[in-house]
Amino acid sequence: MEVNLEMFKQNYLVVGLSDEDIAKVAELAKLEVVSRGHEIVKLGARDPDLYIILDGIAMVYRKGGALLGERGPCSVIGEISLVDNQPRSAYVISKASLTYAHIDGRVLRQFMYQNKEIGFIMLSNLARVLSMRLREASETIEDLRGQLADPWIYTE
Repeated sequence: MEVNLEMFKQNYLVVGLSDEDIAKVAELAKLEVVSRGHEIVKLGARDPDLYIILDGIAMVYRKGGALLGERGPCSVIGEISLVDNQPRSAYVISKASLTYAHIDGRVLRQFMYQNKEIGFIMLSNLARVLSMRLREASETIEDLRGQLADPWIYTE
């Protein structure tokens, strides 16, 4: 099965690329369809693969089962490991039937290196999203910090 190019065009990884360049990136992808409860990303895994959700919802969990959020159509999963080549920081499970494009991270890195203009745009897109997520995490930390009470202050 081929990746639905119209749906693939809507993910943030390829924003700013021409239709021709998007088609080149989509050619790297393998279409996968999974049922509810399928583990797409394993916590701690050491692969740099990227996943683009085309249809359905995926649940993102941290160690211990804390839900980080849901990712729906056009969302990209795995960008952190693609960039830093470190073990996976979360695990991802399909909420119901899910269709996604799976791109081997090593192949994608090689493609980006060989096609530097395309690669620059894709890395810029990844940097924007990672920056946005870092800002959100910082705001969450600040909000939590404001909720902490000093245990030494006596209140009735």
